[in-house]
Amino acid sequence: MSLEEVLDEIRREVTPDPEERELVEGFARRILSEVRDRLKERDPDAEVELIGSVARDTWLPGASDVDVFCVFPKDRDLDEIVEVTLEVGREAIEALGGEAREEYAHHPYIGGEVEHRGRTFEVDVVPCYDTEPGEVITPVDRTPHHNRYVEEHLEDTVEARLLKAFVKAIDAYGAEVRVKGFSGYLCELLAIHYGSFEEVLREAVRTWRPGFVIDLEGFVGEVYEDYDEVRETFEDQDPALIVLDPVDPERNVAAALSRRQLTRFILAARAFLGDPSPEFFRGRKPEPVSGEKVRDWFERNPTHVVAIEVRLPDEVEDIYWPQLEKTARSLSRVLENEGFEVRRWHVMRDSEEEHGYVLLEFEHGKLPELEWRVGPSGWVREDRVRGFVRAHGRFWVEEDGKLATRAERKFVRPEDLLGRLEGADRQTLLSHGFGKDLARSSEGEVRLLSAEELAELADRDPELGKALAEFMRGDPLSELVRDRL
Repeated sequence: MSLEEVLDEIRREVTPDPEERELVEGFARRILSEVRDRLKERDPDAEVELIGSVARDTWLPGASDVDVFCVFPKDRDLDEIVEVTLEVGREAIEALGGEAREEYAHHPYIGGEVEHRGRTFEVDVVPCYDTEPGEVITPVDRTPHHNRYVEEHLEDTVEARLLKAFVKAIDAYGAEVRVKGFSGYLCELLAIHYGSFEEVLREAVRTWRPGFVIDLEGFVGEVYEDYDEVRETFEDQDPALIVLDPVDPERNVAAALSRRQLTRFILAARAFLGDPSPEFFRGRKPEPVSGEKVRDWFERNPTHVVAIEVRLPDEVEDIYWPQLEKTARSLSRVLENEGFEVRRWHVMRDSEEEHGYVLLEFEHGKLPELEWRVGPSGWVREDRVRGFVRAHGRFWVEEDGKLATRAERKFVRPEDLLGRLEGADRQTLLSHGFGKDLARSSEGEVRLLSAEELAELADRDPELGKALAEFMRGDPLSELVRDRL
């Protein structure tokens, strides 16, 4: 198929039909009405706005997320607007037969699930202030301005839908910490800036590199002296891309995007442009592996893998997931300091969000029992030389004048070191780089798992079966692009 034939086919797929529009927009009207009626009783000066892709007409068929913002005058106290929003949001969701729950991001808000004509909608009711563009009291105050900007500048909503479908299919859609991908707003801004989905892909392949700056409103030359100043401003983020928020030049819309996801997007874009196919919009989700396949993989795998089970804290994923990744990185450093070379690490969780898992892969599972140790030169400070000699006894002097010896290695297998974590207390876990909440929840609960135990987990939990499939088989994107690059 030609590029245009593929895009024509996908345009039809990503554009909601009249029945879909009536379903989604009808529900949005209902929840808006329920929230508005209750909010006006408590604060007549507050307003209600529909926010997000449904409001901006950029949602994909099958959409189930509806965001409602309660917008308050700036003179209201934050605790007051939170309390009112929690009350009206809970009442509105329950009035439609849904289940409400209190969530927390920058401040508390109400989330919930509501059934409507056979579809389960995820509803968020969020408080914010009525601010001017660029004025921020709380981080979510920008969001209504995002709505208005997209509505005013996005000429063809289907181009944003194409981009969203593309990044969703390659598992790069969403700014949450587990994904580190493209938010819906970022996709919309890219469609505005480049004019079309095809041009986003072509420019991504041609120009996107870590630190590349996208400036929709000409802030460079007005707010910033040059592009170097932009990069300096955001250097603490170590950004994959810098997309200046049109409503707030001090914010990078792409701050959540990781270099991994940037690379995956560029690979997918290059492969699609070279060999267009509808497959790029339909995704290749890994099927859960069976326990039998896990056993077989571990028997045949030439590398060495250690699996660690931890108990997750009772926190939202955006809190515990970064701590799980931090733990994997920290353990890798601890192991490398002892001579082990960690080739890659992988983290996953069970479907109940009770346990997390760190998989560490080594090229070799055993080190020599003796290790070479090089000490100071003979002419350096006396205490350093004395310390080395007294610690090791026998030594020789290298050609460069440094003292050297060989000594019995403390840890021969990675399990020798990691085994210290089993049943360990909180302080021991912290000293090995566990995140603070993860160290607290995992105290006395850390276990090293055998291949057999991983196989049993795969049979018991499809979520873990999928995560193990990705670890064992590699990135699903590789199957899509390998014959197209």
